[in-house]
Amino acid sequence: MTRRVRVVTDSNTMIPAPLAAALDIIVVPLTVTIGGDELVEDASLDVAAAYRRLRTGEPATTSAPSPGAFQVTYEALDPGPVVSVHIGGVYSGTVDAARLGARLGNVDVTVVDTGTASFLAGCCVLAAAEAANDGADPAAVVAAAERTAASVASVFTLAELERARAGGRIVVDQDPSEGVPILLMNHDGITALGSPATADHAAATMLEHLDAVPSRLRIGVGDADAGPIVDELVARLRARRPADDIIRYVVGPTVAAHAGMGTFGVVYHPLDTPAA
Repeated sequence: MTRRVRVVTDSNTMIPAPLAAALDIIVVPLTVTIGGDELVEDASLDVAAAYRRLRTGEPATTSAPSPGAFQVTYEALDPGPVVSVHIGGVYSGTVDAARLGARLGNVDVTVVDTGTASFLAGCCVLAAAEAANDGADPAAVVAAAERTAASVASVFTLAELERARAGGRIVVDQDPSEGVPILLMNHDGITALGSPATADHAAATMLEHLDAVPSRLRIGVGDADAGPIVDELVARLRARRPADDIIRYVVGPTVAAHAGMGTFGVVYHPLDTPAA
């Protein structure tokens, strides 16, 4: 009997745990180091406590899982093909660790570098998992992830410029006195869209951006403790775009360590994209 393709990812993709469980997605955690303490980004992590420490300005860094962690994960699965979909190599060493872990083990693994990060990469994982659960073969599962990577985008605030600059993952040429930048991230990179004066203005910019996208979308709305504006944004999206698939997710510490506390944004890509 042909075994269903299994899908593996990393915690930086920010897929809500119930959704990962429902789609049988296996998540390998990254590590965030805050003030010298290594915290594994898994179900045991006290995210609220990590947020509090980041808000006080404690320095933070992130690190990829080890190749051995991937090897153990792959070998623990039922025999059969695996597609492992990850944060892009331009942002993290995770995808290289996954490739090495695949070589160390005796499992049929295809590793996908999405070229992006956070829930943008998460959307690629969701597309791969949905294809796998529909019975697609490994090539089709990989193709689903890659099609999504080519079309997914995000509009988000960068809440702490200095933290972003210290982390080196996001480069923005702006003086902190100019306000909080709002950025567009897609497969072409990161582009500044301006500096809204308030969170309300930032949310309005996100809504206006999505209004210009006519397709039926999957939309992720995430934040790192940004307050009630995010729930308001979700409500407005559901009212304006009732046909869209809207997913609420938490911006975990491995993203907040670079984008800053209070960051929020929308991630989106067209649904019903025809196969190549």
